[in-house]
Amino acid sequence: MEALLFIAFIIIIILLLGIRSAQKKLAEKNNLILELINKQLHKIKEAGVPVTKPVDVLITREDIVQWRPEKPITKEEKSQDPTPAPTVFKEERINPVPVGSPPVTEKKISAPPPPSTKASQESWSQKWLRNNPDLEKFVGENLVNKIGITVLVLGIAFFVKYAIDQNWITEVGRVCIGLGCGIILVGIAHFLRNSFRSFSSVLAGGGIAVFYFTIAFAYHQYQLFSQSAAFIIMIFITVFAVLLALLYNKIELATIALVGGFIAPFLVSEGSGNYISLFTYLLVLNIGILLIAFFKKWPLLLALAFFFTWLIFGGWLVNVYAFGSSLTLPCKNALLFASAFYIIFLTASLVNNLRNQKPFKRFDFSFLLTITFSYYAWGMFILSYWDNGSYKGIFTIILAMLNLCLSWYLFKTQKGDKNLLYLLIGLTLTFVSLAAPVQLHGHTITLFWSAETVLLYWLYQRSGIRIFKYSSALLLFLMGASLMMDWSIADERSTSFLPVIFNSWQGIITNIVAAVSLLLYTFLLQKNTQTATYIFEIKTKYVAAGTAILAVLICYATSLFGVNLYYGDLQSFDIPNTYHQLITNLFVLICLRVTSRLKTDVNSFPPVFLILACFAFYLFSSSLSDNLMQGVIENKYATFYAVIHWCTAASMLGLLYFLVKFFRANTSTFKNASAWMLSIILLLFLSLEAKRLYITLFAEAQNIAGITSQYQKAGLTIVWAIFSFVIIWLGMKYKYKTLRIIALSIFSIALIKLFLFDIRNISEGGKIAAFIMLGILLLVISFMYQRLKKIIIDNEEKTN
Repeated sequence: MEALLFIAFIIIIILLLGIRSAQKKLAEKNNLILELINKQLHKIKEAGVPVTKPVDVLITREDIVQWRPEKPITKEEKSQDPTPAPTVFKEERINPVPVGSPPVTEKKISAPPPPSTKASQESWSQKWLRNNPDLEKFVGENLVNKIGITVLVLGIAFFVKYAIDQNWITEVGRVCIGLGCGIILVGIAHFLRNSFRSFSSVLAGGGIAVFYFTIAFAYHQYQLFSQSAAFIIMIFITVFAVLLALLYNKIELATIALVGGFIAPFLVSEGSGNYISLFTYLLVLNIGILLIAFFKKWPLLLALAFFFTWLIFGGWLVNVYAFGSSLTLPCKNALLFASAFYIIFLTASLVNNLRNQKPFKRFDFSFLLTITFSYYAWGMFILSYWDNGSYKGIFTIILAMLNLCLSWYLFKTQKGDKNLLYLLIGLTLTFVSLAAPVQLHGHTITLFWSAETVLLYWLYQRSGIRIFKYSSALLLFLMGASLMMDWSIADERSTSFLPVIFNSWQGIITNIVAAVSLLLYTFLLQKNTQTATYIFEIKTKYVAAGTAILAVLICYATSLFGVNLYYGDLQSFDIPNTYHQLITNLFVLICLRVTSRLKTDVNSFPPVFLILACFAFYLFSSSLSDNLMQGVIENKYATFYAVIHWCTAASMLGLLYFLVKFFRANTSTFKNASAWMLSIILLLFLSLEAKRLYITLFAEAQNIAGITSQYQKAGLTIVWAIFSFVIIWLGMKYKYKTLRIIALSIFSIALIKLFLFDIRNISEGGKIAAFIMLGILLLVISFMYQRLKKIIIDNEEKTN
């Protein structure tokens, strides 16, 4: 086998001589071409055409030709004598034209056809065929050399291994043979660096690979080096490969050096699990990648370095987590190494473009996002085992501050493009928003997002950066979602008899803060005069109206469920119902008042529907109100709750006033129907409240049922009679016939009720009071009709 070693050296020398001979042949061809050029120049000189001094020639319109593809050479043209016949030049005086005033030509030079859009739609195979039309040339010049160097490296590796196994040469000699082969390959590559750049870079890469494998075999098989020595030697090999890559300006060499550098620690590993030495080596290696990125824009190199680094680091973390325990994970050191890796790759992704003022492309943005979120994911994984995740929020805020400092630096120095600045600002806002749900819990997340929503939109108005507006819109949605989650969780955990949306005063404060933030947001939206569009072609005024309505609804819900939380242990709806009515009426009154102050259209149907809904709520909860007043009389409830009831009745009366105001302003065809509906509503309200007032004044705990029956037979008839009298008086005053008909109808119903139902079991006092009151009112009404007949009725007939 010693002969094989000798043959290998002979083959290498023959290859070197063959390449040298090819260079000589190429130089001879160049010399022949130069001789032919000199002969042609000599013939032109003999023909009398001066060539030593350039002549200004007038370019005529005929000399300008349109661009067209080259005409293929036909067989006839090939058969002609390639040596052109001497041209006979006629003496012709050429008038030079000044350069500053070129002649105006009529014909326009047609530009080359624009590149076809089909190129962007080509598949990978089509692009490869277009870039390599000559398959034979690609295989011979490109593919064969790479396959050849791979086979050669494997052969040398097998040879060295075989030589070691057979004990043909000493251990040191065996390693020297491998290193010598690598040196020969690198030497040949350096010798051919100018003539055959691609081939030389492949040879140099093969030589570096031989160095790596030789040192690895020497360490593992015969321990010729210690682990530290072998490790240092591989570091020098990596540095040497990086220098060659920069010298030759070849990414292939840098890639080989990178792969070899990441393989090296595993080639010399003893399985001791010394992660500090491993990660320190990776830091040194990645710093070298950073230095390369400072001079060269090689995205593939960055991507490979990031992939191998996080593969090794992530594999170590998973290995510790899977085969160890949370107590064996060195959280502090792991986070320090992860942070160092992130800083290196972040700098490497920015330094070249910022240094050369180049625009950032899709790969740069994608790589920046990948390294950022990968670092955040590993950091959160590590911190989850450090003090029960107490530092997750701080870690998120620090990452946000780092991106904020980068964006501030780019903004101040005017480096980089706007897309990079917006991306960094977006990352800052993302991590600031994530800090709340990561560190805080429950209501505090909603509080944080409520404040941030208003702050971001204010920053948008101050700076004009749209990402602030989009972020505020997203946080506005997240704030609402977080608030509803708080409500659902509170209701599930509550032991209250009534439904609740919070279990403590902290929940009430959270709802109030959310409502205030929505009101401030509404104020900012109304103040925004830059554009009438919010996002996605939505008008800003609609968003402002929506946020205002949401703020009112949140305040309303907070008030209602606050009552439920306070009175949840009473096992009764009597007191909460009274507060619910009062709160509902007050909120509707406030909304009506605000809309009237804002000069909106108050004569519209939505306010009417709100008032009618409040009155429907009043009617359906009438029995609960009666129970409350009865409880006050029986000393079951405090007298204070009776006062709350009368406040509720007063607020209801205020709503009915707005309803009357609306109907008076409405001159539509439904005016008469509206008068009937309003009269019935007022009659029902007065009937119910008069009963409660009568019971409160005259009833005691023992005779509540009797007083109630007495009111229903005599008191109710009197109330209807008085109401009819007032209505008929208003009808006469305002000359409104419909009101007078309504009053007479109510009088008729009261009389029928009195004679058919009430007279049977009514007491003597009630009977006397009812008959005397009805008689007096009927006489007064008759007198009013007689007195005002000519003024009212006759005038109405004349107008009709």
